[in-house]
Amino acid sequence: MHQLKKRIEDTLLKLLLKKDFHEIQIMDIRRKTRIPSKKFFTMFKTKEEIMISFFKRIDLALKMRKKKKKFGNNIKDNLFEICMVKLDLLYPYKKNLHNFYISFKTKPDLFLKLYKSFFKSMEGNLKLSKINLDPIKKNLKVLIFSFLYLSIIYEWLKENSSNNEKVMAVLDQRLSLIENILI
Repeated sequence: MHQLKKRIEDTLLKLLLKKDFHEIQIMDIRRKTRIPSKKFFTMFKTKEEIMISFFKRIDLALKMRKKKKKFGNNIKDNLFEICMVKLDLLYPYKKNLHNFYISFKTKPDLFLKLYKSFFKSMEGNLKLSKINLDPIKKNLKVLIFSFLYLSIIYEWLKENSSNNEKVMAVLDQRLSLIENILI
């Protein structure tokens, strides 16, 4: 099942190189994967579900890498490391994701279909970095980190260089701005 999901996700990502997200039909993905309808639709009903599954796969890979590498007690360093590892994991899909994020400009309602899983992902990133998510400030911390993360994704997508020095500098600067709020 895991391999089938990955195949479907990768097919959608490949289609994003040729078409706008909104132009891609779920049947296009199903036909390209050659997975029978019944099996396909037990896994995914919408393109948005496929993208959510892809981002969950990235989050799982991030958790696996985090297990291999022990984080220290410096929250800012941990967040920096998490963001950079996540960008490394996303790098093979950079052009695909650029096209996906462009879809938000033409159809901003797309974000409404993804926001719950996005904020859950951001919360998971904060937990990995050892940030205290007490119930009173949890939502504020997740929201602030989400804005930071989206701003870094924007910088990363603009950057044509394969090294991330500029993105790293921006990330470090912005983490310094919000560090006290997150701790």
